[in-house]
Amino acid sequence: MARAANGDSLGGSYGNVRIEPLPEASRNEISNSALRSNKFDYALLESIDDALADLLGRRSRDQIYDHLATRYGCGRDEIPIKVYEFHEFLEKVFSSGAKTVCRTIIRRLCAKLGYEFVSIPDFEFFDYLAVLRAKLERDEESRERASQPSFIGPWLRRIRGANSVQ
Repeated sequence: MARAANGDSLGGSYGNVRIEPLPEASRNEISNSALRSNKFDYALLESIDDALADLLGRRSRDQIYDHLATRYGCGRDEIPIKVYEFHEFLEKVFSSGAKTVCRTIIRRLCAKLGYEFVSIPDFEFFDYLAVLRAKLERDEESRERASQPSFIGPWLRRIRGANSVQ
């Protein structure tokens, strides 16, 4: 099983739900957008794990995942797909404390993605998620474009070089 830098296992078992780390995928198997989405989703799941464990303890986190899976039909791995249901669940369980849990999740997610958390008035959990997902996709596309070789530069130098000789 893979290990994180701090020695914790990246896979695990949460009650009745077995969690495995994301498989290493080649670019030929999964599109770039799917890889970016998986990176965000995985970081979101890790952030939720960390936030719930820090705020409530590991046993309570595991019980939350069990309850979410048995009563709401939403396994831990489905949270990024069913984020609205997860948020609704947090509001039912924690009422006004759900805002603190969500804020902690967002702070963890920012740290995992390498961004600084900035509190924005009137921003809700979903607003932060949308902004962070868009920023990650934009940054990944920028890195991808920067890593691709540019064929225009050498071609343009050859043309300029040929014109200056004449």
